[in-house]
Amino acid sequence: MTEDLQKQIAELNDVHKELTHIVEYDAETLLSGAVGFEASADDGLETITDSFDIELTIPHIFPDRLPRAKEVGGRIGTDYEHLNPDGTLCLGVPIEQRCVFFEQPTLLGFVNKLLIPYLYGYCFWSKHGHHPFGEAAHGYEGILRHYIDTLGLQDSLAALAVICFLFEHGYRGHHPCPCGSGQIVRVCHGPALRTLHDHHTRETVRADFLAISSICCAEFKKGQLSFPRPLHNQLIRLLKKFKA
Repeated sequence: MTEDLQKQIAELNDVHKELTHIVEYDAETLLSGAVGFEASADDGLETITDSFDIELTIPHIFPDRLPRAKEVGGRIGTDYEHLNPDGTLCLGVPIEQRCVFFEQPTLLGFVNKLLIPYLYGYCFWSKHGHHPFGEAAHGYEGILRHYIDTLGLQDSLAALAVICFLFEHGYRGHHPCPCGSGQIVRVCHGPALRTLHDHHTRETVRADFLAISSICCAEFKKGQLSFPRPLHNQLIRLLKKFKA
């Protein structure tokens, strides 16, 4: 465990005093214990006070890769949609998690800004039968919807153009905006694309490219969309790069 991670765990323990059990492995550290909270939503929804037994798996390359969280007290059952196939908590689309995390890029920030809002949402759902923050799609579809909704894009084809641009170029303010507006990036989706670029890692941008391109290719095979020639050529080029 690095000295920085030790300091971050100590900072976390100052607030969440029962999250103290530590097991170290070669590539990750497990931190477990009770996480208590008193929280409410920004729109004035009720305050909820509760506590959950949580296990955090912290990669040794943190914060390049964020922790995984699992509820280990048996309270969150498989009937709750916001769980990953491996039983970890689905805290949001990966790039969405990273954007939120880097508002306070520490373990304490991860717990306060990602884990506790999730637990609040679960408690609200279990009491009222619906989620306080609205429902979100999961998996590849969730990634696609995040790009469409966050950037205000027209459809999946526009989202594909955006992720192809980010995967191949990163941020290029003087390039034509991939949304198809005809404007250059910096005067169109510049701030949003800069944020995505700054918070993506090579791993996450590849994963988002795979997700969105898989959906679009499936829609293409069903005859539900067609690729403009430049985007088609770019997609083929990037798929070859992806497989290399």
